[in-house]
Amino acid sequence: MRERIDKIKSRTLLFEVIVFLFLFIIGARSFQLQLLKGSYYSRLAKANATFKMDLKAPRGRIYDRKGKLLVENRASFSLAIIKAFSRSPADTLERISKIIKIPQSILLNRFYKYRDYPGKKPITIAENLSIRQVSFIEAHKEKFPGIVIQVEPVRYYIYPEAFSHILGYVGEASPFDIKKFGVDMGDMVGKKGLERAYEKSLEGIKGHRLYIRDSLGNPIRIEEEILPVEGAPLYTTVDLRLQRFIYNRLKNRKGGAIVLKPETGEILAMVSSPSFNSNLMSSRFNNEYKLEIMKDKNYPLYNRTIQGIYPIGSIFKLAIAAAALYKKVVTPGTKIFCPGFFRFGGRDFRCWQSGGHGWVDLYTAIEQSCNVYFYKMGANLGIENIVDVVSRFPFGEKTGVDLPNEKRGIMPSPEWKKSTLGVQWFPGDTISLSIGQGYLVATPLQTALFGAMIANRGWYPVPHFVRKVGNKIVNKGKRIDTGIAPEIFEEIIKGMKRVIERGTGKSAYIPGIEICGKTGTAQVVALEKTREVKPHSLFIAFTPCKNPEIVVFVIVERSGAGSEFAAPIVKDIIRFYYNEKNI
Repeated sequence: MRERIDKIKSRTLLFEVIVFLFLFIIGARSFQLQLLKGSYYSRLAKANATFKMDLKAPRGRIYDRKGKLLVENRASFSLAIIKAFSRSPADTLERISKIIKIPQSILLNRFYKYRDYPGKKPITIAENLSIRQVSFIEAHKEKFPGIVIQVEPVRYYIYPEAFSHILGYVGEASPFDIKKFGVDMGDMVGKKGLERAYEKSLEGIKGHRLYIRDSLGNPIRIEEEILPVEGAPLYTTVDLRLQRFIYNRLKNRKGGAIVLKPETGEILAMVSSPSFNSNLMSSRFNNEYKLEIMKDKNYPLYNRTIQGIYPIGSIFKLAIAAAALYKKVVTPGTKIFCPGFFRFGGRDFRCWQSGGHGWVDLYTAIEQSCNVYFYKMGANLGIENIVDVVSRFPFGEKTGVDLPNEKRGIMPSPEWKKSTLGVQWFPGDTISLSIGQGYLVATPLQTALFGAMIANRGWYPVPHFVRKVGNKIVNKGKRIDTGIAPEIFEEIIKGMKRVIERGTGKSAYIPGIEICGKTGTAQVVALEKTREVKPHSLFIAFTPCKNPEIVVFVIVERSGAGSEFAAPIVKDIIRFYYNEKNI
């Protein structure tokens, strides 16, 4: 009996030990889970029950010089899918495609484009949803697992074509953009124009919302919210009314126009024609329009004012005049006979006036744009003296304007020709250069700055479009001095005044308004020898001649003489400027 009792006690003790050990293990594990790793598992549980959605920051607004709004942001409903919450994206997208009227194949292409996205990051697959579409999707959430509606700020250009080459447009960040600007895949960044140049200032700071989700991934409650911060506004130098006037004046032509203040470098207007629609280019999914624009043989995306490089024709004669006076090769009163040609190196270089201009001095040569006078000036100067003087002018180097993708142009020299073309400089090259032909090419902005240099009697500013970013003043009017005496430019200006009064630029004359100008007619090389190609028409002017307020440059591609096409446009621009000023 006793043995049986001892046996029972032994088994009871063993059972108690086992129970104790079991309870100890459970307690220890509970201690580990709740106290030692409690915060870890709490975060893990919260992460499974929540997801974070970025709140896109509105980009900074852009204003003209008088505070008129040019670019703003408008709220738009976009549709996104979250991979982690959609068991079968293809099925979900098939159902949603019938609601938003976009084929499933297109939605799938957009979805798979971002296959490397984090699982809980919303992938935008449609934009600009209607209120009716949004209401239906929200009312039937259970049918569209992983689908979320986002309200995003979308860039809106109030004058989408008139300002397109200044403002540019936005688009989805490329891998290069992501690295350069530190943005995320799918973010919208500036692609051209001021949108690109001032991207870091305009982009703003993102916010986010932390959502509690249901079993289907649908947000049911906001756990945390940090609102985004709008980007800094840009206050530009551009005049809205002047810009729109010039845009309409150049419409249906190929060319460009620039109006700037010679003293400060502020650009009042800049038009490149043809143009494009900034709103359509900024659409995330409007590939049809983008493809159409890119295939357009008139190259509307090409900003002719800073990327187009053109021979500037007779406008360059003013540079030769400055060099000849500076090097004392000629005085303003020195007369040269023009018989209609200049014989040099065994060939005749023709004047545009076949019968010749007779005896001409500097003023008459500028007034009548006499080729022979400037042929002789170029020959007497020699290429070394020309390069020594003209290299101080705004040719062959970027102007420093606050827009991306500016071209340098070419200010030719013997060294340039040898290194670039592998051949020597010939004396005939100097003769061609003397009237702005040959290898010399410049952007319209460089040519406008050349006009500003003459207007300022020997110095020119760095051109710019933006005066302030937020409350910070930028572009404080840096200037470049040529080191050439103002008196030399005074003599050239006398000739430019006569151009308008009775010379080749009479078509730009406006009674009661003092204007100094110069025509340019630049020959174009035809790609097909059998086809005749009209020259580019150019005109540079500033007004008034003393203490000038504006410089205006216009080029109309392949149209004809500078006096026939560009000069009347410049005349209209100047008249509009003064009419607006007097309002």
